[in-house]
Amino acid sequence: MHILWSSEKEPDMVNIDWDEMSNLSELTLIVPTYNRKDYALRQMCFWSDSPATMHVLDGTNRFIDKERLRGLGKNIHYHHMPYSTQERLGKAIDLIDTEYVMFLCDDEFYIPSSLCHCIETLKARKELVACMGRCLGFYFLPSGIVVKPMYVEMKGHRIEAETTRERMIAQMNPYVSSTFFSVMHSDVWKRSIGIVAEEKHAITLVYANELQFELATCYQGKSVVIEDLMWLRNMYNKPINFKGHNRKLQFDEWLKDPRYVDEVSFFYENTASELAKIDGAEKETVLADFKSSVEAYLYYCKKRHLIVTVATLKNQIMQFVPERLKMQMQSARISRTWKPIMECAETMQKEGVNVDIRQLKEIVKYMGEHK
Repeated sequence: MHILWSSEKEPDMVNIDWDEMSNLSELTLIVPTYNRKDYALRQMCFWSDSPATMHVLDGTNRFIDKERLRGLGKNIHYHHMPYSTQERLGKAIDLIDTEYVMFLCDDEFYIPSSLCHCIETLKARKELVACMGRCLGFYFLPSGIVVKPMYVEMKGHRIEAETTRERMIAQMNPYVSSTFFSVMHSDVWKRSIGIVAEEKHAITLVYANELQFELATCYQGKSVVIEDLMWLRNMYNKPINFKGHNRKLQFDEWLKDPRYVDEVSFFYENTASELAKIDGAEKETVLADFKSSVEAYLYYCKKRHLIVTVATLKNQIMQFVPERLKMQMQSARISRTWKPIMECAETMQKEGVNVDIRQLKEIVKYMGEHK
């Protein structure tokens, strides 16, 4: 993990003209974090005194010292919540009082002006419930920050079918996670999170909650990905794991394994029941449509089976490689194939993607100072 800064010296605030983006006052950023206080602090400092509201949900046993929070803007709210992820998300529902809301990872960045464009799109098109922009994955090398375009399948992606069934199926094949990190209407987000935060029956599969959220959002309305560079995703840090997480367990394996029969039943029954409450539809009809969307996802996974098999074989081999050597191999591969961030941004511009170069440069500077 990168050392961001010592506890004796907090980061400077980012140099962005927030007055140009007044509609961010209608946005709440939800930042779950766990055992990564420095990243949480970096995120809070970045957005301090911006028009957006931020709620940081810290599940770490020990809270961030108040002295380190001193000087943050009134728009930043730090909550020490040493609970499970689901419980924290459930409590987040009551914190939101703006028209729009979105998730933000503690170690990643959004380009603020792009969030403004997402809000403008949602306002202009009343039928939309979610909107997001394009993504670059970033990695720190000694030579600087390098990137590569992520989720290229998002180009031109839109879910605009008229029926709930058609939208859910379209979202699952080909599968594109295009709403989880999108700007959303708060009422839609709260209903989707309400399903994910249900803790009556723990689900072993790490990826189940994302699928539930995506399907619940598409059930409620249409969504689009605009041609704006919005999201800078951290590809250096490993995902946070909690007790019971098994990232090797695949969705199709989980569905068929008799050990998880109760979890699978809950996944289907509870999700369908909660979706049916949204518009008063018959639960059995919603359940049938939900299962059809899962079948569409399984078909999509089957088409990608060869890719997954090759990746699985590679991971099996790499588990015997010492961690330090593994990191050296990864850095060497990335240095050969990834590009400097501003060079890649200019290429995206030439391809028709809107990139706020001025704000991106400020973010890159901020990242470099606090990596």
